Amino acid sequence: MDIARFLQIYIIQGGFALFFLYMAYIVLKRGKKRANLYLSGFYLSNTIGAIINIIYANIFEETIVYILHFATYYFLCFSLAFLLIFILILLKPSSKINKRIQFLFLLLFGLILLGLLFIPSGIIINQSTNWKPDWSWIFLICSIIVCSGMAIFPISYYSIKIYKKLGNVQLKKKWKYFLIGVSAYFFLYYGTSLSNTLNNDTFRFIWSLISLPTLISLYLIYHGVGRQLE
Repeated sequence: MDIARFLQIYIIQGGFALFFLYMAYIVLKRGKKRANLYLSGFYLSNTIGAIINIIYANIFEETIVYILHFATYYFLCFSLAFLLIFILILLKPSSKINKRIQFLFLLLFGLILLGLLFIPSGIIINQSTNWKPDWSWIFLICSIIVCSGMAIFPISYYSIKIYKKLGNVQLKKKWKYFLIGVSAYFFLYYGTSLSNTLNNDTFRFIWSLISLPTLISLYLIYHGVGRQLE
């Protein structure tokens, strides 16, 4: 295992797993309101994805590694659905974003993400790639279309909308931290996706170093909404 892969899996992903698990615990300690449950769902989905990524790092059976890599990708992306619903709950009355709509969105997003599994040669991860994921450009483009169109762009739009609606100066300042946190998460998604597609050892190493500061930035997602959860 090279240094870049070690950093990416055990330091960055391991740090993510511990961080997200702790954040889920902190959010749930504040209560079991629906907003809390969805924010904790965001953290827990990321925790599962990071843990799966660590598990398959030392497995060398092609089918198993392929399935586990896609599962890692799936849970990390699916977390965006929880984050979007969390933001909509803060913004809109419960009558407009009721449980049925929430469930249908989670189901639709989950099924569309699952559909990416069937893109021919979308992901290759075996001995020929040195057990590192090699995404096709078609898979990358489809992934960006799905995640950006259904989650990242709406999250960005509604987050800015909430910021503009806030009248309290302190809350507005807090929400800026939230915006920085989600921007760091999106940066991580796009950068990791590009790294998997380029499948270049030099780029992977550089990206593993660039990714490290996002561990600190991602805390701001929670820090920015602390008061809204009270």
